[in-house]
Parts: sequence; structure tokens; C-alpha cells
Amino acid sequence: MKRLWTWLEIDRAGVHQALRLAFAAWLAFAIASFLHIEHAYWAAMPVWVVSQPSRGLLLERAFFRIFGTLIGAGAGFAVLTLAPGPYAAILCLALWVAVNAGLTHILRGVHGYGALMAGMTATIVVLPSLVAPQTALHVAEARVICTLIGVAVVTLVTGFFTPVSPRDELYRRVKQVSAEAIGFATKAIAQPTEDSAKAERRIVGDISEVEASAALISAGSVEGYRRLRHLDALIAASLAVMAAGRAVRSRLRHGDLLPDGFAEALNDPAHISHTGLIPEAARLVDALTQLAEAERRLFAVSDDADAKSFGHKAIYLAPHRDRSMALRAAVVAGGATLIAAGGAFASKWPLAELTAMGVCIFSMVLGQMPKPQAIAPQLLKGMIVGVVLAILYRLTIQPYATGPWASLLSILPFLILGGLGRVSPKTAVPALEANMGFLLTSQAGAAAIPAGHVLLSSLAFVVGMASVCAGFMLFPPHAENHAANAAARIRRELEAMLRRDTPPDVNDWHPHTTRQILRLMLHLGRAGKLGENAPDGLLAALNLGHAITRLQRLAADPDAAEAATLALHKLDGFADHPDAVAATLRSLRVGDPRAQRAIVNAGDAVEAAKPVFAF
Repeated sequence: MKRLWTWLEIDRAGVHQALRLAFAAWLAFAIASFLHIEHAYWAAMPVWVVSQPSRGLLLERAFFRIFGTLIGAGAGFAVLTLAPGPYAAILCLALWVAVNAGLTHILRGVHGYGALMAGMTATIVVLPSLVAPQTALHVAEARVICTLIGVAVVTLVTGFFTPVSPRDELYRRVKQVSAEAIGFATKAIAQPTEDSAKAERRIVGDISEVEASAALISAGSVEGYRRLRHLDALIAASLAVMAAGRAVRSRLRHGDLLPDGFAEALNDPAHISHTGLIPEAARLVDALTQLAEAERRLFAVSDDADAKSFGHKAIYLAPHRDRSMALRAAVVAGGATLIAAGGAFASKWPLAELTAMGVCIFSMVLGQMPKPQAIAPQLLKGMIVGVVLAILYRLTIQPYATGPWASLLSILPFLILGGLGRVSPKTAVPALEANMGFLLTSQAGAAAIPAGHVLLSSLAFVVGMASVCAGFMLFPPHAENHAANAAARIRRELEAMLRRDTPPDVNDWHPHTTRQILRLMLHLGRAGKLGENAPDGLLAALNLGHAITRLQRLAADPDAAEAATLALHKLDGFADHPDAVAATLRSLRVGDPRAQRAIVNAGDAVEAAKPVFAF
């Protein structure tokens, strides 16, 4: 037995957590059973998915489980009430599922879980009601009540034992990467090395990882969300510092000079005078000032440390909206729902509803994951184990478990086993699906049915899930493709800047380009290609944006308009022919020194950003 615990990596605290989860699931099922709620086992299901490693995440996930369930139940009932016919209802359901599947990649952090629940709950309400429309309201009510019971029970039973979110560790990490950004800029100026490109990729990758985890760690805390805005500002400022350091280095190669001791003074930008500084160095000082202010606001405790305190100079990250992944998730989940639900209704086979439900639910569940092809086999294994246990339960135990107390006692050993599997690092993922599969197919608390029907109904649900898992494994989404989409978005944003009639403000384009850079690095990390395979020139894309902005502002100045307009025209096609455009800009000579500087900066940035344009 000791070897088993060692292999499962479950210690005493893990055993206690497993027992708490099992008790929470059992208690939720018991409450729903004694309230005579149909499908009382639904009350135990939220326990396994709402339970989280941190208290804030637990509370927020519980809230969005309830919120999404209420919205989904309302939407499902509206579809059944307002749709002119069953096929119209199926079409409306497919559209609803598609929208919510897409929202899981648009909404940040735990918020997407609400959209996932809204889509899944509507499916659970609509599909059974197509066969028996008179049960629509009853099914919706039972689903909502069971969800409320399960969420309340798991929160009360496990909440006090769940540790708080590691926000201090998050802030320590972001402070560390911001210090590394300053060090990168300092070395770029004082002692550039051949490893600077490698250091750039590493630091930007670290920043991307910190930003991706920030929303989850901040969940459930008003203070965490207040600081999250300032954390985003600190991240944006860190990348601005690194890009400005690159720009200064480029100017030094062209013969520009900096005041003595400038690099050493970067740790205290408030005491650096802009007098006599080249524009790129002044930009670096401004970025460092913003970084210092963002860090001060991040660690401030006063109530007035809000976004307004930055004023108009603050640069924030654009909202997290992964449109390419959202579109794929919407098309896959909506299309799968339309085909499965339509086919099930047309077949007139009662058990086809279970197959369709498996397709609809798991197309959403897997579609919201960054690497579903890696998770799908584990979920499928877990579901098969859960269904096999449910079949054994229904055939050997359920016929003799008559009465509420007998049903409650008969299911307890399976819940304890599920709790142990859920807390083990080696079985946590498949155990989640095993628990859900067992509850769905065991029909705990219901009357015993013939063995043939048990086997067919279980097989119908597994077939639906297995078809979705097989689809994601055979045609997986590739993180490299999503990274390429982010690089393409960077190119399009820079090209759009060239076509503008008025000079863009840095706050208009910088947050969006910065967001795409972080997104690109995040997808490369998921693909395991953050090392030598990651493209260089990410910071150069920001510097090109600054150069374009500078040229467009000069185009509005009568003294430099002709030269700046000519340079903007020569920049056309920079993404398709970067070498030719860079050479043209370098050979261009104009009379206005301000325009000449911006032209040279643009040429340097185009050449340095070439790997991004070719990605």
C-alpha cells in the first residue's frame, strides 16, 4: 500500500483533500436526493471541476459556474420556446454553442469558464427536450438547482482548506523580469554581445509566461484585479524599455554619442535630464520612468492607485483576444453541434441524444484548450474508466440499492476512489473525466434498467466523446500556426499605420503590437519552440512602429513634409521585401536632419524585424 501511495504521489494532505472532495460530492448528491430533484447526481458534478488549487480561483470559478449555468439554461429554454421547429432549435443551439466556444478564447482568465458553462448548459437543456419538449422547463430547473447545490457545497467544504492565490510570487516574478528588461537595455548600450538576441527571446518569453498566468492568479480578489491593470502596464513598459535600448544601440552604431555614465544612470531615470540626449535615449528614459511608475502603482496599497493615476502617457496592454483560436473553436464546436444534434433528431433513435450530447460538450471542452490533442487521449481514457465503473455499478449494485440511503451508501466508495484519483498528479486529468463519466452514466439514485439498455446508453455517450477526441488527435490545432497568425497581425498593424492620413498616437498601436508579441511567444512556448527556433526582431517591430509614427508626424510639418512623405512611400512593401526596402531607406538622403534620422531608424528596424515578417 505504501508503494501505491508513493507511486501516486499522494501524501497525508492529499488524502485529506481527496476525502473532502468525496464528501463534498456525496453531500451535494444527498441534498439533491432528499429534495427529490430529478437527476440528483448532477449536484455532485460541479464538485470535481470547481475545486481548484487556490482559494481565489475556487471562488471565481464557482461564481462563473453558477452565472454560466443560469445564462445557458435561460438561453436553452428561449431556444425551445421561440424556435419555430426542432431543426430551427438545433440551428439556434449550434449558433449559441459556436459563440460561447469562441468567447472562451476572447474572455480573459476564468471569465471564459462562464461562456463554456453557458454553451454546455444550453446543450443539456435543448437536446433532451427535442425528444420530450414538455420536459424543457423541468430539465432547466433541475440543472440550475443541482449546480447551485454542488457549487455551494464544494465551496463550503473545501474553501477554508484551500490556500490563497500565490499573488506575492507573481509580483516577485514580474518585478524580476522588469529588472531583467532594464539590465537588457543597459547591456545593449554599454556592452552589447552576440548573445543579445538569445537574451531578448528569453526575457520576452518569461514576460509572456508571467502575463499569461496573471489573470488566473489574480482571480477571486478585488485587490488582485486592481493590481492586474498595473501589472499589465509594467509588462508593456518593460518591453518598451527593451525596444528603446535596442534603438539607442542602433544609433550608437551610426556614430551618435551619449553622455558619460548614461548607462549606469538608467537605474534612476528620474535624475536623468533630457537635455542633450538623442531622441532614442530620451525615449528610453521615458519608458524607464513609466516602468518605475507602473511598479510603484503595482505595489501601492492606497485606494487611489488606479489607472487614472498614470495619465495619458501610460501604455497598457490591449485586451486578450485570440481571434484565430476563437474562430477555430467556434467553427468546430458549432459545426459539430449542428451535425450531431441534427443527425440525432433525424435518426429518431432515442439513445442518439446521448451521442450528440457527448459531441456537443466535448467539442467545447477540447476546443477551449491550447493543446487539445495532448489532453484528448487522457480525457478519453478517464471517460472509459468512469463508464466501465458505472456499468459495473448499474449491473451489480444499483438493482439492490433501493431507497435513498442505500443509494447514498452505494456510491460513496466510488466517490472516494474518484477523490484519490483527482488529487494524484499522475491521474488528476483523466480522473476528472472518470468522475464525470461515472456520474453521467451511473444514473445514481435512479431505478435499475435492463442490462442491454445500460450497455447501449453508455456506449452511445462514449462514441460521441470518442469521435470528438479522435477528431482533435487526427486534425490538431498547431501552436506554430497560431504564432504565425500573431506575426501576421503585427505586420498588418504596421502596414495599417502606413496607410493612415493622420499621425498615430503611441497609445493607439503600441498596446496592440505588444499584445501580439506576447501572444506569439506564448504559442511558441506551447509548441516547445521558444529557444533557437523563436524569431529575432520582436523588439524591432516596436521600433519600426515608432519610426513610422515619427515620419507621419514629420509629414505634417511643412519643413519636413516632402522628405517624410517620400520615406513613408518607400516603406511600402517592407514586410514582403524587407532587404530591398531597408537598402532603399539607407541610400535615401534628405535635407531635413529629423527626417533623415527617422529614415535611418526605419531602415534599421525593417532589417532587424525581417525574421518576424518572414515567420
